[in-house]
Amino acid sequence: MKNLRLLCLVVLLMALVTGCKAGLQRGMVGPVYVSTARPAISLTVKDMPLLAGGQGQCNLTWTSVMGGLPVSVWLAAYGQGTPQSPIAIVAQAELPQSWYWNSDSTPPFSVDHATEIIGETEFLASTFIVDGARAPFMLLAGIQPDTPPVRWLVRGFTARFNFNADKIILEYREPLPAQMAFLDVLTIAQTDQLKAFEARARNVFVVGQVPTSLTGFTDTYLKNVNWQFMDQRFLGTVSRFDLFKGN
Repeated sequence: MKNLRLLCLVVLLMALVTGCKAGLQRGMVGPVYVSTARPAISLTVKDMPLLAGGQGQCNLTWTSVMGGLPVSVWLAAYGQGTPQSPIAIVAQAELPQSWYWNSDSTPPFSVDHATEIIGETEFLASTFIVDGARAPFMLLAGIQPDTPPVRWLVRGFTARFNFNADKIILEYREPLPAQMAFLDVLTIAQTDQLKAFEARARNVFVVGQVPTSLTGFTDTYLKNVNWQFMDQRFLGTVSRFDLFKGN
């Protein structure tokens, strides 16, 4: 009986999700990423030009799914497009039915964990170092495959929605400062340098409501992202719902 009730609940939730899909739109309105449902939200970046925006799909190969679990990702990147300049990324990642995001993408050896409110939306935040080798955003940052990778200082913000099937990821990246180049990971939190960096990251993102007009809406494939490198390092980890597991 317990399993039957759980199954009925899942069927009801799937029906609600299917009903929401009818009016669902995700894509770009000018420099703003817009999702009209799950969640209804707009995301953009202040004082940084749009480099590219669109959607694509990656496969999480470390899951039990043969060929990798397909994940739909909508993404926009902002900046000057040079290795010496900052880059900001907004993304939404959606899992297939029966899967859920089991983490908020907090990487190992990150520091300054906090809950940040941006535009009335609550995000979990952390600061960490990323090696640009085999990174999905190399081309967007102006880094060519035959050049040395750039190491980044990153402040990441994540929030999960729709019973953890959808995740919003915001990342602000600056080239790792020369005085931190000897570090492989961050070990000391809340230094003055990190505080200033984290303030810049917090203030660059704009999280708001869906625009009243979607004039010029586009949802095109984003070509200059290395989708084969889009994995749990950026997206986080997943698990599968076990509908019939009993106690």
